[in-house]
Amino acid sequence: MNRVIAITAGLLGVWCAPAGPASGQSFSVSDWPSERVELLDGQRYEGLIESQDDAWVNLIQISRRQGRPMHLVIRPIERSKVAAVVRLPLAERIRLRQRIDKFLNRSRIEAARMDAVRLDVVERQGKPLLRYKGKWFLLESSIEEATTRRVIVRVEQIFTAFRQILPPRTQRRRPLRLVVLGSMTQYHAHLKRLGLEIRNPACFVEDDNLVVAGSELSPFAAELARINAYHDQLRCELEQLEKRLPGRLAEVARQLSAQGASKDQIKKLLAAERGEFERQIKRKRDELKRVDRNNARKFDVVTRQMFARLYHEAFHAYLENYVYPHQDFDVPRWLNEGLAVMFEAGLAEGDTLRFDLPQRAALRRLKADLNSPQPLPLEKLLCAEHRAFVLTADNSAPAAQYYAHAWGLVYCLTFNNHLLGTSKLDRYVRSPGENATPVERFERLVGMPLDDFQQRWRAYIMKLR
Repeated sequence: MNRVIAITAGLLGVWCAPAGPASGQSFSVSDWPSERVELLDGQRYEGLIESQDDAWVNLIQISRRQGRPMHLVIRPIERSKVAAVVRLPLAERIRLRQRIDKFLNRSRIEAARMDAVRLDVVERQGKPLLRYKGKWFLLESSIEEATTRRVIVRVEQIFTAFRQILPPRTQRRRPLRLVVLGSMTQYHAHLKRLGLEIRNPACFVEDDNLVVAGSELSPFAAELARINAYHDQLRCELEQLEKRLPGRLAEVARQLSAQGASKDQIKKLLAAERGEFERQIKRKRDELKRVDRNNARKFDVVTRQMFARLYHEAFHAYLENYVYPHQDFDVPRWLNEGLAVMFEAGLAEGDTLRFDLPQRAALRRLKADLNSPQPLPLEKLLCAEHRAFVLTADNSAPAAQYYAHAWGLVYCLTFNNHLLGTSKLDRYVRSPGENATPVERFERLVGMPLDDFQQRWRAYIMKLR
């Protein structure tokens, strides 16, 4: 039977991690430098100062509330209430402006990336699949074309985020393939052909270097096709308006001249005609942007769970192919699983991941277990094999317990012990030799006996909120 790493993203949900046990501070993979307006009453706002004069300071406020997606607020502030204005150096200010512009235009940027995706058609088991061949992975999809393109763009973005946090240490030795299927029926049929019987909604088959993810996107395809058709219609109408403008102005000028209108009259009437055309073009562009935003929002709602599963498995594949391949490293199962849960749920902002808060459901589950009469001992977690994390008909509750503890342990080591991406962690995952037990390896990693660490870890988790 194939060696399988099977993960359930839905067990723990989406979470973001803070910088400290109960901190209100924000930790970001790529913190944004910002300008600041301080008020006389002690309030302060951060963002980009768009303009200022004797009466007003106009700030584009960057709101990144913990655990929530970023958004922008245009905030005019009366100058009489301002105590201080702190500006960025020019180079950092330009960089912040570029980031804000990229965020504001994210739908258009994603659409452009989607258009740039090159797809082929391949046949698998007598069925056509769309195929994308990129630098980091090959992806095959049974979903319709527009949705497949968006999936590819999102997966490329998450791989970029992986590389920023855990840079590649090695070149892959064989092709990495991702298969995304439009229904769970297709997914289970695919697993059956691979000889796998698991309940996990996505999996990484290490022997085949293959990620398989199921979804329910096919029922959404008809609605998406209607939305895309309307989008294409709007874009066509916009292009026609833009093309007609020069010819229309020339025709109006000719008619006015034939009627004996003066140059000033012609100039005035042409300006009015141009203004009306430009207003029509603006309305069409605004409508196109609205459709793009609504389309992206609808897509996010429908695909949120599917992407959580896919990102989870993609991280396993990334770790195996580019960071810690099993031929050269011995990554314990708890670490592999805990990292995957952490990475699946970072807040994606473009090509970066942001971590602010622990996910409440995961934290609540872990605290409940730690407070129970028989919590899972860390020694048992450290020695767990991959089977402990595989969902079966009689293993759902134990698997959830292992996921919660793996998440909590990785969470602590990342944000309290700051071990992620360090040489100390690299040494830990190297082959330990025949005489090193999982507990001994871990004690060397944290620099203390396991019992002492477990007490400190428990106290750390209990302080989280």
